[in-house]
Amino acid sequence: MKNASKPSKRLDLQGIRGLAILVVIAFHFYPEYCPNGYLGVDQFFVLSGFLMCMLLKRAENQSSCQLATIFYSRRFKRILPLYLLIILISMISLFLFFPDTAIETNQGSAIQALLFASNRPKTDDEDYFQALSMAVDVFTHTWSLSVEIQFYFLVPFIFLLATKISEKLQYSYYSIIGIFSYFFFFTSPETEAFNSVFARIWQFLIGMVVYLLSTSNLKITGYQMLSEEKEGLLLEDEEAQESEFSVFVKPISYFILAMLVFITGIPIELPANFVRPFITISTGLLMLISDQNAILSNRFLTYIGDISYSLYLIHWPIYAYWKLTYDGDSYKLFGALLASLILAVFLFETFEKWYLKLSNPHIGIMIVILFFLNAVVINKDEIMDILDGSERRSFGRLDSVTENMTLDDAARLNIDWSAHDGKLLRVPTCEYETKSQMGWCKHKGLPGNGKYKIVIFGNSWAANHATMIYQECGEKAKVLLQGSAKGCEPLYPTKFSDSQDLTEKCKGNFTYFEERIRQEQPDYAFLLTRFFSIADPSNVSNIQDDPIYKIMKTQMLNFIKNIKYKLYILDALPRHHRKIFDIVPLLKNHTAPEKIDKLMIKPDNFEMARKRHAQLIKDCNLEIPEKCVLVDYKPEFFNESTNTYRYFDEKGISYWTQGHHLSPHGIEHVRHVWTDICRKL
Repeated sequence: MKNASKPSKRLDLQGIRGLAILVVIAFHFYPEYCPNGYLGVDQFFVLSGFLMCMLLKRAENQSSCQLATIFYSRRFKRILPLYLLIILISMISLFLFFPDTAIETNQGSAIQALLFASNRPKTDDEDYFQALSMAVDVFTHTWSLSVEIQFYFLVPFIFLLATKISEKLQYSYYSIIGIFSYFFFFTSPETEAFNSVFARIWQFLIGMVVYLLSTSNLKITGYQMLSEEKEGLLLEDEEAQESEFSVFVKPISYFILAMLVFITGIPIELPANFVRPFITISTGLLMLISDQNAILSNRFLTYIGDISYSLYLIHWPIYAYWKLTYDGDSYKLFGALLASLILAVFLFETFEKWYLKLSNPHIGIMIVILFFLNAVVINKDEIMDILDGSERRSFGRLDSVTENMTLDDAARLNIDWSAHDGKLLRVPTCEYETKSQMGWCKHKGLPGNGKYKIVIFGNSWAANHATMIYQECGEKAKVLLQGSAKGCEPLYPTKFSDSQDLTEKCKGNFTYFEERIRQEQPDYAFLLTRFFSIADPSNVSNIQDDPIYKIMKTQMLNFIKNIKYKLYILDALPRHHRKIFDIVPLLKNHTAPEKIDKLMIKPDNFEMARKRHAQLIKDCNLEIPEKCVLVDYKPEFFNESTNTYRYFDEKGISYWTQGHHLSPHGIEHVRHVWTDICRKL
């Protein structure tokens, strides 16, 4: 019989999977040429829905508990071993090969990936570090697997409820759930619609309905329905009927296929709200009628479909490495793409094929071992600290620098401080209003004999200085508040050309800084920022007519009328070229320190920020004499003999981190400035 010779696996579905992974890879590596390639993930969701329904239907005669057990054991056997192995390899590679500034962010991302929570909204901290190009999330791509795994915990219940109603009503049941899910997708904010499992249920359900239709005992021949009994009587006419059906259906399947390839591959970005539902539904229709499709069933596409899981997991960490180390090098980008394909083939032919043959108990042991190894590697630093009996210091000197340190010690500290830049912004004495180390918090453990309410506020530099200011001013404070917003200047709504989200957040923070100062009514306020927009543009001739300065002045006046005694404003310093890790190698090579200064320092724009600050202090003190004080670090970092800014000491220990914060050594370098300020309060 004809049906007996059909392959056990529908090759056309593997072909669709192959096309989907190709456009996803093209979107990630060459987004300018394939801007709609992200839609391949939507096709994955439809294919996954089909597979889930197939597994559930095969077990539907089992008890509910057995059905769930069979479903989860099969899906986790397929997904977890390779997934956990890639996370482990990625973390080891992160420590060995990636820039140190990428480690801290990705340790957090790895934990989210392990918990299948990568589709959660990004925190302000993550947005900020990525906007500064300090980190690329190596596990960004695991968001789709997080969505799928989260749906696994819903789909058995959805399916079991469907079995309680008549077969005719099941399609209506799935349709109603799908409509609610699509409505949630359509009405939700863009980020939530993209990441939420509830906004993706409709795509999985389309795949499930396609499976139910494709296995229904009703065969469509034109407009005539043939029952199974009647089909048995007409077996001799089956091939003729299928031939007539193919004449009608095959051209449609090829047309839908061509349309899908055109839309996902066209180098013109199309509106997602239109193409996402269109591609999802069209993929479902194609799956319904594409059996035996010659194009989709060809060996190349089906093999790409076979390796698609390995390729999806492995390609993004490789791309992230290229982005962080060779960004802009098109030859190395192609090399990264080629390496992704080769490694995917290797993993599929070796590890995947091997573990899929293992028994469930052996798979379970492997999963436990991989989970454990991942937990150890991700938390390597904390484990090493515990084993060494060391702990990051919160009091006394913050840098642990000693007199007999060598250049090698300097190199180690420079790397360590940059690698843990984000952690160093979290102040142990502060009770935070949010989970982030940014936002507002109230310092605890004050001596109790202080009489002033002091507010430290600004961008991340407020958090950067907070521990030291707590130590220096704590005795004078009855209340010490800290408010910081990553990348956002309190005097002007900072603009990021490459991040509209951060720009909008800074607009909100600009307003909130004024509201919070008005609410708190502090005695003293310390405004600590690294300059961003207040240095743009650099060619202003008349500051009083400058629109940026006008906003700064208005905001300053709003601040000082709600501050009882004084507002201290930190002046601008030049940025650096993120060559912190080059300091020690250059010194070892006997490079003159002044040459290193010139290699490190970015002279752009900071003088404009200083001019605006100087005018701001003048206007403030004209309004209320001695109300504003400028805190200037230039004397601490400017070398008069070489006429250069120097951001490291004679041992090569950096005063700065790669993330443009003062390192613990830099904080100690300026501590005496704040000792004097706090003494005079």
